Amino acid sequence: MKVLLTGGAGFIGANLARILVGSGYEVVTLGRRRCTVEGVVNVEASRLDATAFQHAMSDHRFELVFHLAAAGVHPADRDRDELIRVNAILPAEMVAAASANGVGAVVSMGSSAEYAAQAVAMLSEDMALETQKVYGASKAAGSLLALATAADVRLPFAVLRAFNVYGPGEAEHRLLPSLASKLARDEAVKLSAGTQVRDFLYVDDACRGLIASALALRDGRMNGGAYNLSTGVGTSVGDFARTVARHMGADESLLHFGALPLRPDDLPVVVGDPSRVQRETGWRTSYSLDQGVDAALSRLTLN
Repeated sequence: MKVLLTGGAGFIGANLARILVGSGYEVVTLGRRRCTVEGVVNVEASRLDATAFQHAMSDHRFELVFHLAAAGVHPADRDRDELIRVNAILPAEMVAAASANGVGAVVSMGSSAEYAAQAVAMLSEDMALETQKVYGASKAAGSLLALATAADVRLPFAVLRAFNVYGPGEAEHRLLPSLASKLARDEAVKLSAGTQVRDFLYVDDACRGLIASALALRDGRMNGGAYNLSTGVGTSVGDFARTVARHMGADESLLHFGALPLRPDDLPVVVGDPSRVQRETGWRTSYSLDQGVDAALSRLTLN
C-alpha cells in the first residue's frame, strides 16, 4: 500500500516512516527536509502548499495520507503568519487535494495545545478550544477547517490531537533528551518543581495510533472527527524525570527540582481521554511509562 507522509523529517514523522516501512508500506514523503529512514522515497518541495500537494498526488496513487507537517513545534518558532499558513490553512488544502486525487483516507496530526486552559482532570474532544494563544489556536483552526472541508468533499478524515509524545529523535531542548544528556555526564539538571501532570505517550504507540486510525477511516469503521491520541494516565514531570534517572542508573540527587520557575502559562494538569479513538479503532497503548522510557533510552544517541 502506498502512503504519502508530510513532516517525515520530524520527530514523530520519522518514527512513523520507520514503522510504516517496517510494516510493508510504500512510503513517499513530501517536504523541504529529507526523511532519512531507509526505504522511503523523498519528494522535495521548497514550500508546502496546495500546488505541492497536487503535484505529488498526481505523480503517485496514494491510498492513505498522513499529514504531520506543522509550524511552531519549537517554542521559539512563533512567526504568526507562518503559524496561520501552515497550521490553519494547509490541512484543508491537503484534504482537498487528497479528495481530488482519489485518496482513501487522511489523518492529520493535531495537538493537545488546541484545547483552551480548563480545570479538569481529563480532556475530552468536546471541550473548549484555544482562542488566546496563536500556536494552539492555529492548530485548532486548522483542525476545524480540515474537518469541514472533508465533510464537504466526503473524504474520510480525522485529526488526532497528540499529548506529550516522547522517544528517540526528539529535539535536544525537550524533556527526555535534555534529562538523558545531562544525567549521562553526571551533571545536575535544573528543573521546575515537577508538579505538572502530563500524559506521556511513547512515540511508537502514537505512530500505531495514527496507522490504526487511517485504516479504520478507510474501512468505514471510524467516523470522521477529532480524537485524542493519549494514554489517559497522568504522570508528573517529576516522576517522569525520576523514571529516566532510575533507568539510567543515575543519582536522583542530580535532579534539582525547583531550580527553574514554572512558566506562567504552565497548566497543572493536561491529560487526554483516549476512549473515543480506542472504541472506534481498537487501538491500545503497548508501552507503560517504564517500558517506554527504557525503549527510548536504548535508542537514544547521547553526546
